[in-house]
Amino acid sequence: MKLGPGLAGIVKLAIVLNVYGATPASANSWTAPNVDGGKSWKDAFAKASSLVNNMTLAEKVNMTAGIPGSCVGNIGGVPRLNISGFCLEDGPAGVRPLHGVSQFPVGLTTAATWDRELIYKRAYAMGKEFYDQGVHLALAPVTGGPLGRAPLAGRNWEGWSPDPYATGVASYLSVLGMQDAGVMATAKHFIGYEQETFRNPYNLAEVYAVFPANEQSPISSNIDDKTMHEVYLWPFAEAVRAGVAHVMCSYNNLNGTQACQNSFTLNHLLKTELSFQGSVISDWGGQHSDVDALIGGLDMAMPGSGFGGVFGQFWSELDKLVENGTVPEDRVTDAALRVLTPHIWLGQDETPLPEHVFNALPTLYDAPDMYKDVRQNSTAELIRKIGAEGATLLKNTGGLPLQNPQRIAVLGNDATDNALGQNACGGAGIACPLENLNGTLSYGGGSGYAYAPYIITPLDALKERAIQSGAEISAITVIDNFESAIQSLVPTSDVTIVFVSGWATEFQDRPDITLNNNADALIAVAVNYSSNVVVVMHIPGVVDIEKWADNENVTAIVAAWLPGQETGNAITDVLYGDVNPSGKLPFTWAKSLDDYYPDTIVSDPILEPQANFTDGVFIDYRWFDAQNITPRYEFGYGLSYTTFEYSKLVVSEPQTADSSLFGSISLDASAVSASLKLSSSGFVSESDSIQDTAEPFTDSDGSNSLYDVVLQVTATITNTGDVIGSEVAQLYVSIPGDDQPVRVLRGFIKVKDIAPGESSTASFDLRRKDLSVWDSVKQTWYIPTGEFTVSVGASSRDLPLSMRWSP
Repeated sequence: MKLGPGLAGIVKLAIVLNVYGATPASANSWTAPNVDGGKSWKDAFAKASSLVNNMTLAEKVNMTAGIPGSCVGNIGGVPRLNISGFCLEDGPAGVRPLHGVSQFPVGLTTAATWDRELIYKRAYAMGKEFYDQGVHLALAPVTGGPLGRAPLAGRNWEGWSPDPYATGVASYLSVLGMQDAGVMATAKHFIGYEQETFRNPYNLAEVYAVFPANEQSPISSNIDDKTMHEVYLWPFAEAVRAGVAHVMCSYNNLNGTQACQNSFTLNHLLKTELSFQGSVISDWGGQHSDVDALIGGLDMAMPGSGFGGVFGQFWSELDKLVENGTVPEDRVTDAALRVLTPHIWLGQDETPLPEHVFNALPTLYDAPDMYKDVRQNSTAELIRKIGAEGATLLKNTGGLPLQNPQRIAVLGNDATDNALGQNACGGAGIACPLENLNGTLSYGGGSGYAYAPYIITPLDALKERAIQSGAEISAITVIDNFESAIQSLVPTSDVTIVFVSGWATEFQDRPDITLNNNADALIAVAVNYSSNVVVVMHIPGVVDIEKWADNENVTAIVAAWLPGQETGNAITDVLYGDVNPSGKLPFTWAKSLDDYYPDTIVSDPILEPQANFTDGVFIDYRWFDAQNITPRYEFGYGLSYTTFEYSKLVVSEPQTADSSLFGSISLDASAVSASLKLSSSGFVSESDSIQDTAEPFTDSDGSNSLYDVVLQVTATITNTGDVIGSEVAQLYVSIPGDDQPVRVLRGFIKVKDIAPGESSTASFDLRRKDLSVWDSVKQTWYIPTGEFTVSVGASSRDLPLSMRWSP
């Protein structure tokens, strides 16, 4: 039998290290290293040690076990030592579940901008709202759990991209941005959390429940060592390098052992290999034991005894377990140090946060006297910009930009308001009933949802623009029985803009990739009566567009993703050409669900469900390349209103010892806090915030840093069109070896505002790790011998520039 691309590595690893099964990953196999502050937190660690050494056992427990309180998660603190309690709140795209805050574009939308500056600014602005609401610890960002292995996964939109390098960059910048705003960030969900179905054993409310509560084990993500390091651990390593304060463990099992008590992943991979110095926090319902979790590497029990005990009463009697010798006090001491050190490092101990006046639970909406508005005047503009910059133009045969049409027809319920209120989908629970007039979809559902202070719908913005230009505009927003109305309106219009959507939420995976609310039928009728149909999609990922994408009457298709409160203004800026679209796909868009790697969502009703990651490192575009499958749109694809030409590829050794981390960018200094130190290249220097990453590496020159820049690459981008535009230049590397993908992303930069006929230079740094692979036998990174190919272009399959290189 011929093994699949990842299965061979799993079998090899099981033989050599036996880490595929439960034995080495069991709760007592890997000892937790004691925190020491790493490279950057020495002073904070010393102060934390002094405080913790003066704590009683009960006070140490009070620093590690959640208690009931006004926030989603609460730590009691130690008042005797002037250590305030901690407030923990969701979520990855805005403060939840509070009002008086902004609804930011989700991670997927921001990823589609491929813009480092916007990723950082979003994180900083979001972190500022957390801080101003009195939140010590933000449960964000999503750092690769889910990464996006399964196109149907319900929470993919909360994260970034199934490419580990791209998600690594976004995670690094998001941690910097949030913590520069003064709030502790949490990288989540660690690790291999790639589906909602069977994610935990409770089965109390899940739509997929097939067994009585607590009978079924969580889904076990079975991942080989090479895949773990090269794919799923990669973005978490970048978050740790950025100095992330906390890491949240996930619901699922890893190779048979639950993630929040898995000593191999927590104590070995995270705390030893990556030398993570902060605390590991359980997801709400992710902790299943007292002793095994503590010994396995968990440092903060959430919600602990909060939420009325619905998730258990974990660590409520931890002091007794120490006193009777069940667990060592040193482990509790280490946990308390890990919780307290980043709090001190960020200065939260010396500068108290603003008072938090809200009560997150149990009421859904806050009382008027508890409302606190912390929004900044510039935030709405930033949200609008990210929505416009992330919008991805997939097809354009002349429909866009709009040339001041005089009669405009708008079709689709997604163009207008939700009949049940702007937060009815996501805000009031997970339900988004398909029979309802749900209105424009700005977000997905679940704990990643943030309340919108308002929604500027597409119809709102288009009406305002029509009034300004003197145009007529009319809309049909019903779900069914629309053909007669379309027949009377559309034929007399200059352009027909159809708004459609697809819903996704935490707690359940998508059943398919079909658009919601009878969207295909709506488009089918529209193209029968109009020769100029523009389709705009608010979606959480790939959807099936094969029925109409090639129809000649569909003159443009835009993926607008989930852009938050300024959704209508953002898409109108793109439709009218005020913003030249530069968004590109952060995942591969297949023609059929069957083109993706099969069975990435496991739903077999068995007591111990298993998800075998036999695709290995061949995730997303790597699978399509290896199998020579032609997608509808490849990874990194996106059109513009202008055209670009690539030339003059140069690959050279670095000219300076200290180079930028992910390629040069320029940040607006006014948006950056004083704690963010900029290097001469305009980016954060590694030494300013890096934790002590201990991943081993040794080569012939004696270097032991995976993050030294080995190669510098430049390419010239020329605007060959008629309008100013920005281009996302992408760098891919083909690494020698039979078990390697055809190519992997190893650099990207948005070259901005190139005038017609003008050129700009795209610059990339290739670090040692970017050219390395993981050796599961020797347990080390190494640069393989052989010939590498460095390619630069507009997408993973449009790479006009290539050069060979050998180490």
